[in-house]
Amino acid sequence: MRIRFSFWWILFLPLFFYFHMAKTLFFMFLMLSIHECAHMLIAYLFHYPIEGVIIYPFGLCAQMQHIGMGNVWKELLIIVVGPLTHLFFPYLFQMFVSLHLISDAYLMYLMRLNQSIVLFNLLPVYPLDGGRIVQSLYHMVFHYMNAQRLTLITSVINLFLLFHYGIVRTWSSLIVMGFLLAQICMAWKQIGLERLAFYQYRKAHPVALPIRSNCKQDLYRAYTNLMKQPNGWISEEEWLHKHFQDDDAYHQMVSKML
Repeated sequence: MRIRFSFWWILFLPLFFYFHMAKTLFFMFLMLSIHECAHMLIAYLFHYPIEGVIIYPFGLCAQMQHIGMGNVWKELLIIVVGPLTHLFFPYLFQMFVSLHLISDAYLMYLMRLNQSIVLFNLLPVYPLDGGRIVQSLYHMVFHYMNAQRLTLITSVINLFLLFHYGIVRTWSSLIVMGFLLAQICMAWKQIGLERLAFYQYRKAHPVALPIRSNCKQDLYRAYTNLMKQPNGWISEEEWLHKHFQDDDAYHQMVSKML
């Protein structure tokens, strides 16, 4: 597992010391790192490979393989456990007060900061945890491609609503919104290749899930698919084998995704 520091340290660390916010940076780093470690722990227990960890000024960011392709219920647990860690932080901060490490006034500030972080993280906007929860719920109902598209469309609509109703007012909030919108646009451009990667994952990792008949040329992620063909029904494994072994069908599928 590779661990590396982000180049953002070069920009943010001097600014935080200049504005005397190093203490706030430390507590944000602590909260968001514990949050991310909770994601990594559950992912590790479910045997999701963790390629590496990037250390940002505001916390850790794990690079996990196959997230968004595996068991929907397991991935919901991986996602939800991160925000749940924020229920623990008030008790941790109270302990710091009892040890005279922080004041009562700073405790109240940290409480508000913790609430702001978790509420922001649970916004139904991809790639935040709230957006990933919505994504998993869509995958319980829709085909893979439709679920991915609906996730990104829902995210854009929610960003617009945040701006329209004046919930986002400050320049810093607008910058974050712009960053999230850029992430959504990049995800939309990669949506075809993501589906191809999902098919490859399902071919390499056959699943034993509830069976669902499927009349479209796309898979349900939350089910074992029984695929309708002109000459009858075939299993998901046969359908994937046909698409990846037949060169013409494979290249036609790839060209449609690009």
